[in-house]
Parts: sequence; structure tokens; C-alpha cells
Amino acid sequence: MDLEIRHLRVVSAIAETGSISRASVLLGHSQPAVTGQLQRIERLLGGPLFTRDGSGATPTALGAIVLSHAQLITGLHDDLMRDVRRRDADETGLTTLRLGATAGPMAAALVTVSRQLLPDAEVSLHLSDSDEALLELLAESRLEIGLSADYPGYELPAPDGLTEAVLVVEPVFVLLAKDHPLADRTEIPLAALAGEQWLPGDGKDIRMRAMFRDACRRAGFAPRRIQQTHASVVFSLISQGYGVSLCRAITVERENAVVRPLAGDPMWVRERLLWSDTEPVAQRAPRIRDALLAAYRTQADAVPAYRAWRDRRGPS
Repeated sequence: MDLEIRHLRVVSAIAETGSISRASVLLGHSQPAVTGQLQRIERLLGGPLFTRDGSGATPTALGAIVLSHAQLITGLHDDLMRDVRRRDADETGLTTLRLGATAGPMAAALVTVSRQLLPDAEVSLHLSDSDEALLELLAESRLEIGLSADYPGYELPAPDGLTEAVLVVEPVFVLLAKDHPLADRTEIPLAALAGEQWLPGDGKDIRMRAMFRDACRRAGFAPRRIQQTHASVVFSLISQGYGVSLCRAITVERENAVVRPLAGDPMWVRERLLWSDTEPVAQRAPRIRDALLAAYRTQADAVPAYRAWRDRRGPS
């Protein structure tokens, strides 16, 4: 086996995320597949690249050497492929479309509408654990289109060279068990959740956390019970009565967990689509924006709590 670019990406992903499980999500592979690939790479290079324990994966001395070269090599490779894609796009139209998003209810819709509008393009999705990292990839032309969430009052400015289109501004809701004592309320005061166990998932959204803390302070309390956990198990834990979580208003209810508005709408989220001004995709991005907005409206209509919230407030 020869060392290839894809092997360097595996090593870089493990170092970036700090664990094989998170790297597998980033790469879009199963955890056993990434583990097996890492073992083959280590055999090829003659030693372990990471030490692994309960806290995650840390590069060894050999791993640090490999990583110091991996970033340069993959960067040069990406530059080469970007220039080739630009030439191909100029001559024959858009052939590849690299999408990016933070984990959220509209990420899959972005892929769906892009494939529908560009059936001949190779469409891929990169999930980022923070909007800061997502905007950096867009600014470096490593992605063509990105779907980002930020928060009024805690905005993350778009870098120069990117066009921004705001799709929607919606309230932040709360996710709790169907049999929770407050689940039968039309809207739940944030202060009524002061003693709850909060499950924020495993994202690195600094602005979301700041908005949450400030909203709690305005409601007269400081959240004391916060347990970081993997996003994939948040629904299951909540359905069993173990905590509550903030969520998007368009979150679809499942696993005996329900979505409820917060009284007074103390927090808001802004969904926006971003793309490069200079990439060939700029000509097609407005169509993707319009199709994504239509998909959002369809999903919003399918969430009873959000539909009722909008009916109570009337036309905006």
C-alpha cells in the first residue's frame, strides 16, 4: 500500500477532532472503517500515530511529523484541484459542488436541492463543528457553498469575497420529554427550566452558548447542570426524561421528545447561505437559495409547535 492523499486526510481529521469517532463523522465513514484505515497507515509508516485513552486521540512524535507534512500536502492538492475545477467549469459548466454546513435540520435539504438543480455535478457535503471553521473553508475556496447559523446580537461576519443571503430568522425552541411536566404548555418560560439538566450536544458554537447564558441571566438564573454529550444521543436521552435541550424551531419531533416554544422568544437563530463571489457557482447559488427557502417552508409547516407559534403571531 502506498501513502495517498486520502490517508493524510484521515490522519488530519483524527488530529483535528481529537478522536476517531468524531473523525468518522467528519469524514462520512463508519468508526470501524476509520480505525482500520488508521491501523493500515500506521503499519505502512512503521509506528503508532496517536495515543488513545478516555479523553481522545493525541499525536505521537511520529504522528506530529506526519501531520506537519500532511497539512502542506493536502493544501497543495486542494489548490491544484480547485484550479482544475475552475478551468473545467469555465469550459464545460459546473462539474463539482462542495457544500458545507454545521449539523442542523436543513443540511440534508441543501444537498437535496443542489442535486436536483445540478444533476450532472458531483455534490458532496462537509459537516463542520463550528461556523467559524465553516466560514474559513469558504474563504479559502475549499467549499463553494455553505449553510451557516448565527444569532442576532452575536453575529459572525462573513469574510470578504463571500455573498450572504439570509434565508430566515426563527426563534429558538426547547426540546423535552413528551411526559415532562411542562410539555403540555403552549409556551414554556425559560425560568421554569432553571433546575433542568441541559444537554447542549457536542458542537463548538461559542456564540450559541453566549446567547444561552445571557438569556438565562435575563431570566434570573444561571444554568448549573450542563452535560456535554454527543448530538446523536440527545434525542434518546431527552425521550427518557434525562434533561432538556435548546433546538431549532423546525426540529421534527421523534422518540417521545417534543418541541415547544419559549415564552417571550428570548433567543433567535438566523439561517444564511454563503458562497464565493468568484466561483462559477455564484451564477447558480440564487437558484439553490430559492429552492432551499421553499424546502425550509415545507419543513416548518410540518412542525405543529412552530406552525402554531406562527399562527399566534400572525403575518410578519
